[in-house]
Amino acid sequence: MIACMRGPEPELLAREGAQIGRDYATRRRETPSHRFQWPRRDGQSLYEVVRAALAIMTQGRCSYCDGHPIDATGAETVDHFQPKSYPEFYELVCTWSNLFLTCTACNHAKREQWDAALLRPDDPEFAFERYFEYRFDSGELRAAPTASPADRQRAERTIEVFDLNRAGTCESRKRMVREMRRPNDPISLDDCAYRYLWPLCRPS
Repeated sequence: MIACMRGPEPELLAREGAQIGRDYATRRRETPSHRFQWPRRDGQSLYEVVRAALAIMTQGRCSYCDGHPIDATGAETVDHFQPKSYPEFYELVCTWSNLFLTCTACNHAKREQWDAALLRPDDPEFAFERYFEYRFDSGELRAAPTASPADRQRAERTIEVFDLNRAGTCESRKRMVREMRRPNDPISLDDCAYRYLWPLCRPS
């Protein structure tokens, strides 16, 4: 996870999102088996409009693991940070601040889990080094040893919910570290799958 700045809400979402949320909430409460489907408005897929705007926010990377390319574990998806299956969050189904671009692996790991302790990369207070450390021996992320007890708990819960230490990701991080440390033709920042590793391996 790396800090990002949320850009302006897409105009179509700003115009239609609140009503779509109200309509979804009404239908879901009437029929609990109802499932949300991204609608089309003005001849456009709202999903594609949102996905494109979120991709700008994360530079086309997964919001949670920073994986690049994002489709390495399957199709990129849009995650509802506060899950759309929770009655208290029904109305947020098309709320800009509740949507994140994510890879399939992180999305499948999170599923419909929710915890107010979860870190979000667009939080102005978020910084990788505040919450996490990278273990070069295992390729894992751990809570930063200097973190406060509250920050440590948030980091550990975020790692757990998004399964940020799944085996394939740990191996991929170790491979990125080797590529960044190559004396000849090292990998560039743009091609680095996990940008939070960059200052650890190539601080200059």
